Amino acid sequence: MHRDDTNPPDRPGPSVSPGSASPTDREAGQDPLRQVQRERQTRVAKVIVALAIVGILIAFIVSNSQSVIVHFVFFTRRPALIWVMFACAILGGILGYLIGRPGRQVRLRRGKDQQPRR
Repeated sequence: MHRDDTNPPDRPGPSVSPGSASPTDREAGQDPLRQVQRERQTRVAKVIVALAIVGILIAFIVSNSQSVIVHFVFFTRRPALIWVMFACAILGGILGYLIGRPGRQVRLRRGKDQQPRR
């Protein structure tokens, strides 16, 4: 059996005290900490953006709460302007989804003995 030592017995290797770690060990230990810190910062940023959007939405609703006359085909009503805009946004979203969604692809089944034509 052959023993392959990188450090011969007359030359001891570098001494490492229990409290010290190599730079790669320190980076490996800090990497999960950095990831947790980034996740926290991302979460805080999302909360701040969400609060800003809610604030803008509340200001939008309050400023558009007055009634308006809406002439439907067979009748006339006076809903709040925000409800008119909300209904238009919902109808536009539904229409956009129906127009933009991919259709079902109809595939013709060929018999096992039929080959595709070229």
